[in-house]
Amino acid sequence: MAAQSGLPIVDCNTWVGFYPRQAIDLSPQVLLSIMKRYGVARALFVHTTAVFYDARTGNDLAVQVAKESGGLLIPVASINPMQYRGIGEEIDRRLQQGFRLFRFFPQWQNWQPKVAPFRELVNILTEKGVPFLIDCPKVGWATEIADLVQDKPLTVVLSDVSEVNMGEVLCVVKSLPNIYLETSCIIQPDGYDLVADEIGVDKLVFGSNAPLHYFASALFPLLHSALSDEDKRKVLVENLRRIVQA
Repeated sequence: MAAQSGLPIVDCNTWVGFYPRQAIDLSPQVLLSIMKRYGVARALFVHTTAVFYDARTGNDLAVQVAKESGGLLIPVASINPMQYRGIGEEIDRRLQQGFRLFRFFPQWQNWQPKVAPFRELVNILTEKGVPFLIDCPKVGWATEIADLVQDKPLTVVLSDVSEVNMGEVLCVVKSLPNIYLETSCIIQPDGYDLVADEIGVDKLVFGSNAPLHYFASALFPLLHSALSDEDKRKVLVENLRRIVQA
């Protein structure tokens, strides 16, 4: 289906590493095979070690995986703001290594976007002009994130949005020009039409959450939506390339 569509695909939301909560193979080989099957040109990924264990070790592993992929896999750095010491140094190190994007996981690390360490982290990223993704599955979090970045020249992508807070997220994305929505939460073809009507297709960035979730479950609703091929291309690659060169 993807290859027949003739549309380029860059996935902003993928995983590599050991997943501690379920027996799922998140090896680079599995991710690369998914990409080949569905015609994905590049995938931005986080290493699970950076999320669930130690950020520095996980980000180092991400660098290694990216090199071994021959450029097909693009590493995304992750930091736990509650592990406060050395955040600025870790950000500088990853930027020197060529990381283009950071990602944060408050729901898995037991913190909220309004906490002071994350506020300081956002200020550092703003100063350095670095965009980030942040998982946003809970009511109130999108509003907290909007309060943090509304006056900043900083691009934010809200990912892992849930049904319970979709209305809040759409309100936030529509109201602020620097906040985007990652699309793995849109699982019905007509969902794309409704969301695009609400916030505009330019605010949507394709992500699959693979291999944690089935890649086809993220891609097929978009391909079967009523969006034009031009708009699908924006979602699949062009909007992300405005944020990072991928």
